[in-house]
Amino acid sequence: MRKIVLFAALGLILLGVAGWFIFPNVRSDIIQRLPFLGGSNNGQVTLTYWGMWEPREVIQPLLDEYQRQNPNITIEYQQRSPENHYQTVKSRLGSEGAPDIIRIHASWLPYLVNNLAPIPKDVMTTDQYEQTFYPVNKVFLKQKDSYYGIPFMVDGVALVYNQDIFNKEGIASPPKTWNEFRDIAGRITKKNSSGEITQAGAALGYATNIDYFADILGLMFAQNGVKFVDDKGKVNFNKSISPEGRNLGVEAASFYALFGTSEKSWNPTFGNSTIEFAAGNVGMVLLPNHRILEVLSKNPKFQIGVAEAPQLPSVSSASESVNWANYWVESVSKISPNSKEAWKFLKWLSDKEQMTSAYRAASQVRPFGEPYSRKDLASTLTGETYTQPYVNQGDSYTTWYLASGTYNTELNERIVSAFSTMVENVAKGADVQKELDQAAGIVQQVLDQAGR
Repeated sequence: MRKIVLFAALGLILLGVAGWFIFPNVRSDIIQRLPFLGGSNNGQVTLTYWGMWEPREVIQPLLDEYQRQNPNITIEYQQRSPENHYQTVKSRLGSEGAPDIIRIHASWLPYLVNNLAPIPKDVMTTDQYEQTFYPVNKVFLKQKDSYYGIPFMVDGVALVYNQDIFNKEGIASPPKTWNEFRDIAGRITKKNSSGEITQAGAALGYATNIDYFADILGLMFAQNGVKFVDDKGKVNFNKSISPEGRNLGVEAASFYALFGTSEKSWNPTFGNSTIEFAAGNVGMVLLPNHRILEVLSKNPKFQIGVAEAPQLPSVSSASESVNWANYWVESVSKISPNSKEAWKFLKWLSDKEQMTSAYRAASQVRPFGEPYSRKDLASTLTGETYTQPYVNQGDSYTTWYLASGTYNTELNERIVSAFSTMVENVAKGADVQKELDQAAGIVQQVLDQAGR
């Protein structure tokens, strides 16, 4: 009898040890309650939060309010530099010293997910998440049946145009289709007696000095029905074929090239397209929302318009539109002993009241806040020149790794570089299919290496 009891006790001990390693959430809860194991002392929880774009004067009032409502919570916010952010995150996640909460680019999540914690279902269910935020979040943030990031903004490329140039040329409204875009770009492109472009109609056709050219290409690919990967997850944008046998990627890349070859609207000797636009030398650019702040800071009196990105001529309704997203999200470290508390805080930040408070606070220190990531707040931006077009595009956003401005030298920037080489070679007369095939090979290699 004593042997049976001994074996039973030993079995319970082994079961407990196994559970300690197999069930990290249970282990986390235990750690939080036992100070001698490194958990919170007397129920006090400190969350380290690595942000990026929001200055302290915008985020601090929200932190103070949450801490007032939850006296046991202390939140230490750090505004991190985007330089080398991915490399730092990749090396620190999963190891001692990792933050509890961290802002990452949405496209990084599949390569960091093993070191991230999913949103607990009792904090926000999958259905609640999908009713709240735009469908584009499924592309990267949903892994199996869980979400691993909460977006506090929605962003992507939209049309930004010089209102003074439009008025001077008698153009009453921005283009809604790419055919209209081509027409207007041709009308407002100006050349000197030597045939050199002095006023660019649009920043397209090249990669050199054109901000977000890769996102614009991604937009054109997606609108034309290009599948970026096949059913096995392999790069496919170079051999995505229509039912009629057309190479959809070649079509899209060729259309982009028109603006640098037969229908020149950009001068490749110009400087950076956003700076040239702010100086009044470019009629139209496609930019994410936050870059409008740079334009306004360089030329506060500049009269600009913002509209949804042009669509294919065949698109007849908003439900058929396709737009390109490029945005950041908040995630939680898997090894955080306070991961659930971190997700509760992020869920609170994403509620209506906090989002509108953040928008108002941001508008006090700059011309406007970040476009809302919540679908039910889109209507509140009606009439907002700089943000309404971006939320109007919300339901039609898609995305992929083709993302500019992420400062990620291991992933996005290498992919953008491959497309840059392709675009510049095509502008010099190279074969589009050949260049697209070469770009696809490089991109596949980048994705494979980033997964190591």
